[in-house]
Amino acid sequence: MVEYIFVLAAFIAVTGILIVFKINVEKIKENPETIQIAQRNLFIGSAISETIPIILIVYGFATVETVENISVPFMLVILILAFSLFFIFLQSKVDVDENNRGPVKQFSTISMALVSAIPIIAIVFFFTFSS
Repeated sequence: MVEYIFVLAAFIAVTGILIVFKINVEKIKENPETIQIAQRNLFIGSAISETIPIILIVYGFATVETVENISVPFMLVILILAFSLFFIFLQSKVDVDENNRGPVKQFSTISMALVSAIPIIAIVFFFTFSS
């Protein structure tokens, strides 16, 4: 059951970062000159939303055991990651003026990297400790 701790960590991290992303990307769409403030808020929000997942990951590695069947948790993490990347991609394309496209694209690219971190850690765990 340790493998589901990593799924929970990925879900919590992705949810928190997507909420912070959505709030700040709307501000950038309205006024693209606020991108520095939005990026600062994104970094602070992602750091706050990743504290519990990092604690869960440390707990998962501390209580590690060989995982027999990783297919269900692996697919859940892949779905969480795919949903988050798809959500960010859609937000960068919908309701964006032509002159705001650059800052929104830059902000979305940074957000994709941040939202992918914990799910990638979970995927590496699944491959490392599968039998």
